[in-house]
Amino acid sequence: MTVAIFKKDSDDDEDFRHVTYAVAVTDLAEAVKLTLKDCGAKAAMLNCPIEKEQLQRLGVEPGELIAIHDDEVDPIIPRPRRH
Repeated sequence: MTVAIFKKDSDDDEDFRHVTYAVAVTDLAEAVKLTLKDCGAKAAMLNCPIEKEQLQRLGVEPGELIAIHDDEVDPIIPRPRRH
């Protein structure tokens, strides 16, 4: 799931950062809701389903989500969050 989050300290309406999340839920609508709730974005784009093995490598359990890319934070130290 990719979201665009507007930068708080910017006067430019087009100044935002991209964050990509891995979400471990089977319902796509629930994945969108969890991601939007976690990051405060106004919209999300579903990229592609993630295989169970990929989630396990990330340490994500069912019902959790984790930010796996943020173009403003390098590197991300992932910590899964449960909602």
